[in-house]
Amino acid sequence: MLSERGESRLEPLVLHLDSVLEDIGRGVLRVPAFQRPFVWRPEQMLDLFDSIERGYPIGSVLLWETVEPIQSLESVGDVAVDEPPVGESVSYVLDGHQRLSTLFGVLRRLGRPPRPDDQREWKWRVYRDLTPKSDTERYRHHRAAGSPPAPAPDHYLPVRSVASTLDFLNFSRNLEYRVGRDRADRLVREADRVVQRIKGYKLSLIKIKGGDLEQAVEVYTRLNRKGVRMDADQVISALTHRPGQRTLANRVDDIVASVASTDFGELPRLAVFRVVLAVADEPDVMTPRWEAMARRLQNRLVDAVPAAEQAVHRAVEFLKWSGLPLARLLPYAHQLVVLAKFFHHRPHPDDDQVYELRRWFWVTSWAGTFAGANSTLLRSALQQMRDFAENDSPLALDAGAVQPMPDIFNLNSARTLAYVAWETTDGLPNRLNALGQKFDVVRLLASSTTQAYRSVLANDSRPANKLIFPTVAGIGVEKSLTDLAVDGGGLFDQDGKSPYSSAGARRILKSHGIPVSAWYRLKEGSGEQFVADRTRYLEGRLRIFAEGIGVRLGDDLEGVADDDSE
Repeated sequence: MLSERGESRLEPLVLHLDSVLEDIGRGVLRVPAFQRPFVWRPEQMLDLFDSIERGYPIGSVLLWETVEPIQSLESVGDVAVDEPPVGESVSYVLDGHQRLSTLFGVLRRLGRPPRPDDQREWKWRVYRDLTPKSDTERYRHHRAAGSPPAPAPDHYLPVRSVASTLDFLNFSRNLEYRVGRDRADRLVREADRVVQRIKGYKLSLIKIKGGDLEQAVEVYTRLNRKGVRMDADQVISALTHRPGQRTLANRVDDIVASVASTDFGELPRLAVFRVVLAVADEPDVMTPRWEAMARRLQNRLVDAVPAAEQAVHRAVEFLKWSGLPLARLLPYAHQLVVLAKFFHHRPHPDDDQVYELRRWFWVTSWAGTFAGANSTLLRSALQQMRDFAENDSPLALDAGAVQPMPDIFNLNSARTLAYVAWETTDGLPNRLNALGQKFDVVRLLASSTTQAYRSVLANDSRPANKLIFPTVAGIGVEKSLTDLAVDGGGLFDQDGKSPYSSAGARRILKSHGIPVSAWYRLKEGSGEQFVADRTRYLEGRLRIFAEGIGVRLGDDLEGVADDDSE
């Protein structure tokens, strides 16, 4: 690549793992400060070592080599690294930070075992089980209770000893002392095979040599156009980073965390980043030209980020009031971006605007407005919302196209997410378990949306066949329902006792939107009619809700619930 700023070229490399770790320790391979912090989960760290031992490729690491000084981290994987040598060129990690931090933090870690309550340290202590019960559980963490912590089992090889001959010899000697020579010989042979596989592993690297940071990031974005690597806000962070300042990526994380602390849950980071761009009046918040955007944003981020945070919080409060209890139920992330744009320009809307905004949210959710949205559609939506905020221009909505009932229950579908949000806050907000006790539906959804819903009948994916219905352990939903004594005699438990009345059993059914007629169908073995009766009941409740927000539904309420969320 040639430009007036100088020449950069790509150089593919294959290096032994030891060589790469040595470069990190010497300070000639560094992690730039604009990278996000280490965020890998413990299981991802274990999977990485398992892949390396098996000889699987773990993806190329992208580096940028330059003599230009770039602010970088003083430690990698919580292990201190040397300052870069004076006069030598340095390579900076553009892609591969999480992988390299895992490898360096585990293999170059020294010192005593961590305390069992040390949340930051224990994850770096990875062990190889030399006698695994299955081929998929060879690597593990060891978090023994007690103080001081109990040692790991004898057959656990500390992975940090792979990179240290002395540590490996000490492990082998201690093993023979503890388990005897015969067993120790078998374990040491297996441990030696592990060491050779990891130490002999070769990493694939692509090095961008020369040029400036903008060119390096441009190469990065081209190489990863179809991948999910560095987030968009990290790219802008790289291009707008100033020493001593928090990066845009860090500040986006702050906004996400501030919303999560309200029990709404984590918003999509990309959506929050797009809010920042929308507040800064960027013309294209979906597929911008990074370098041009970075130059425009350089001096506007100071004001745009706090304004975006305020707009996001106002949008979230509106969504909660409108009937969206959790971030994970947001049908389209673009809805957050557009709503935040409104609240940026109109922090305190009047009642008529709030009514129209609520109508806009549900219609766009039911009509699949943002399914497969492109830059043109989103740009138009943002401009329309700004005009609505500043000039009270009407919001153009095609309310005749709405279909709020998904044909199948698919939590990757925007229509299903909207249905769940409605069912949780307006349709069936106060539900009872199989014992007639109230339970917190939102809390169950927050902990695990996919596992909260259970099927009444097997092999039926329609929404009316799905319930959030805690039952007695070992008893399925269908049996728990059919065991209800609706006709009299109460709700029977396993001992044949009847602590609840017939009216109580009916209250359980009503709390889940199950007409008594549908229950009779299920009791008689007609599952198809049960689902049909409950569907009609739920559709009736949806019609009432829609009319309350000024939307008249057509004859067909059912729409395709494909994976249409962006």
